[in-house]
Amino acid sequence: MDIGRQVEDYIKSLPDVDLLEYTRCKTHLPEALEFAQIELTERHLSSEKMAELDEQLRQRAKEVAETAQAIAAEPLYKEWRIAVFLCGIYFGIPLLFFIPAWLRLREKGAYRQSRDMCVYAVAGFCSQLILVLLRIPPWSWLTRLF
Repeated sequence: MDIGRQVEDYIKSLPDVDLLEYTRCKTHLPEALEFAQIELTERHLSSEKMAELDEQLRQRAKEVAETAQAIAAEPLYKEWRIAVFLCGIYFGIPLLFFIPAWLRLREKGAYRQSRDMCVYAVAGFCSQLILVLLRIPPWSWLTRLF
């Protein structure tokens, strides 16, 4: 079975609302979009049904936007704040281990969490500088805890 046939079968199997959404997406190949438009026309959907499908697509887009907003506004977990702060205290070198996590957060759209990582890392690094100026080794207070 060739790729074109697989795409056609996939498009034919789409529910009406997903097919309409497929025809409005600009990232698909022009041939696939043309076939999807033909398939949509062949389904002979009434204007009322098209209006209903449009409303479903708007609702879907609204839900996606709300989910993205919730992810973007979620704060960094307490454990991560502590870990990033402590890494900042120790000359920032251990922060290299957090770069992949920071990049994943940015990619996922968790902008507040990625910003919080930067804030706590800078706060830790600045605290380290203050400890050095006060001639307190950054590890001395840690050894007193244990």
